Amino acid sequence: MAGVTRLWAWIGAAAGGALVWKLLWPEFVQRSPSHFLASVEKAYDGRSPVALITGASAGIGAAFARRLARAGYDLILLARRKDRLDALAAELQRQHAVTVHSLVADLANSDDVERAAGIVVEMGEAGRLDLLINNAGFGTVGAYADLPLQSQLDMLSVHVAATMRLTRAALPSMLRQRRGGIINVASTAGWYPLAGNATYSATKRYLINFSESLQAELEGTGVCVQALCPGFTYSEFHDREPYRASGFRRERLPAFVWQTAEEVVEASLNALGREVVCIPGLHNRVIVLAGQLTPRRLVNAIWRRVSPV
Repeated sequence: MAGVTRLWAWIGAAAGGALVWKLLWPEFVQRSPSHFLASVEKAYDGRSPVALITGASAGIGAAFARRLARAGYDLILLARRKDRLDALAAELQRQHAVTVHSLVADLANSDDVERAAGIVVEMGEAGRLDLLINNAGFGTVGAYADLPLQSQLDMLSVHVAATMRLTRAALPSMLRQRRGGIINVASTAGWYPLAGNATYSATKRYLINFSESLQAELEGTGVCVQALCPGFTYSEFHDREPYRASGFRRERLPAFVWQTAEEVVEASLNALGREVVCIPGLHNRVIVLAGQLTPRRLVNAIWRRVSPV
């Protein structure tokens, strides 16, 4: 009996150690100086690296643009709002003396996606694309049967189809150069099939699986892929009309679950090349792990207490 007790104690200790490692090791990675940015600085012999960022006019996309400009990247910023893009481009060129191009496009429109993909191919063939950040996205709030179908189809186009198309356009040149990075901005929602977010959580789950599978294919090529899974982030995302109309309020959630866009971006860039799935913040990793171990019925019951749906 004593031997069995000791065995279970060892098993429990091993499981506990593995759990602590799973939760804390990414924190060390995400707080360490960026491996990817450091490798870029060494690789390009005086030429500025180039990043293309979709959804760059606000939130996480704009935070990526500011961080990369500070690191010396030339940028191609893609979004729908020309005034916001032009203002951000002028700010970055003035503050960091980098070259910034604005590309006005709506990734729900297949013609705009093809136009953007053509630019990605051109940049790649010129050896001038080093980092692709598929960040564009939006959310809806409500029961799937009540929401306009077109908005859900547009979400599939922006989150899934555009990411696939731009990634496919970027890969050949990155593989030839044997270097490059692709960040697909998913969400912790990708770990939760949640009421009121049926299409959103499904598309974000796709981005996680797609990124993991793609990285497995690219092992040893010098090209790295990441699925970035932020949780609640201070940005314009929750200020948009669907959330305002639904009655969503930030104060319904405890302050500790929120991160700034800058914190998310720093964690992502530090982890790029070291973590395929990056979940910024210890609290988000705990939430994801707890959600995986909790019955879905209970998860949705808890969600309904903070969500208007």
